[in-house]
Amino acid sequence: MVVSCTSQPYSQGHAIYTAHCEGCHMEDGSGLADLIPPLDSSRLTLSDPSKLVCLIRKGLPFNTFTGQQMPSNTSMTDVELANLINFLGVEYGLNPQTIKVTEIKKMLAACQSE
Repeated sequence: MVVSCTSQPYSQGHAIYTAHCEGCHMEDGSGLADLIPPLDSSRLTLSDPSKLVCLIRKGLPFNTFTGQQMPSNTSMTDVELANLINFLGVEYGLNPQTIKVTEIKKMLAACQSE
């Protein structure tokens, strides 16, 4: 049995969210009206984390309607990506799952070939 010293098992994922995502998606994930989407289960594709990994890594191009762009994040390590995806799954997903670093590596490889 693994016992955590914290009540937040994905504290690194939360810290990464705070540093990289919260500025646009807000502290509670509510987004900003029609400009920046909320991070809820209807918008996040947590049932297919590979899409989320690609989205975080590649970002989204400039949207002429909203004037917004989701920047790519190429500096995040595979471990950081795994922690962020796992945090998002717990906070905003209906079916949270634990994604391993080895799975992130495979998802990124598939993402690069798209």
